[in-house]
Amino acid sequence: MTQTDADDALKLFQHDLTNNYFVIEVTTKLLNEAMRFATKYALRGYDAVQVASAIETNNERIAQGLSPLILISADIELNNAAKLEGFAIENPNNYP
Repeated sequence: MTQTDADDALKLFQHDLTNNYFVIEVTTKLLNEAMRFATKYALRGYDAVQVASAIETNNERIAQGLSPLILISADIELNNAAKLEGFAIENPNNYP
């Protein structure tokens, strides 16, 4: 990758981060929930944070009258934990 390509990719990412992504603040409350999921489902740290973040975002969406999230992941343990927490799951490996 050339420096120009790298600069362009970074600019695109910064644009997407500002305009297209919902940024979730990592709070003490979120980390406490992640610890609970890590213990309850034997998840790795980042997987537990992902489940806790998804639940927080999903609750906000539902409160606003929006459709619930569908978790898309190829990680079996993460998918199982999310499913037990009530998420609809899609595994991209199921679509060859």
